[in-house]
Amino acid sequence: MKPRIHILGGPGSGKSYIAAKLASHFHLLACDLDELFWSRAATGYGLRNDSTERDRQLANILGSDGWIIEGVYYQWLAPSFAAADLIIALTPSIWIRHWRVVKLFVLRRFGIVPAKRETVADLWRLLLWSHAYDSENLPNARRFLVERGHALIECRTYDEVLAAVKKLDRH
Repeated sequence: MKPRIHILGGPGSGKSYIAAKLASHFHLLACDLDELFWSRAATGYGLRNDSTERDRQLANILGSDGWIIEGVYYQWLAPSFAAADLIIALTPSIWIRHWRVVKLFVLRRFGIVPAKRETVADLWRLLLWSHAYDSENLPNARRFLVERGHALIECRTYDEVLAAVKKLDRH
């Protein structure tokens, strides 16, 4: 049976990077929850997908033999957490995350990385939200998981993630 791994983390925490590396290693489907949550048809940020369609797409992913799901969300993801073999929260320092967010913004602005239209105001809101993630969302996600009997492994680096996954391999 292939592993089912759910990765949480704030903006710039390395969720997409680590999910891609693990997906390649285990030959698994990697799913970015932003692709389910936000409208792909929108040219800018802020337009959400229909929740029924979002939940249907999530159910399809969960029906796969092994997956890696990554995102900042937790409230609508009880089915994913229940199905996961391992739930990881990426917790690098806020300054590392901010550096990554700003770097990605610059790469998008110069067209090096494709993206929707993004303004400096969008960047500022994301950086502010990143702090709110640490003070509100992550503690709430921890509580959400504990209340449902799920363990959360917190990792600051890719090496720590690998160590957690290796422990999963031994069980």
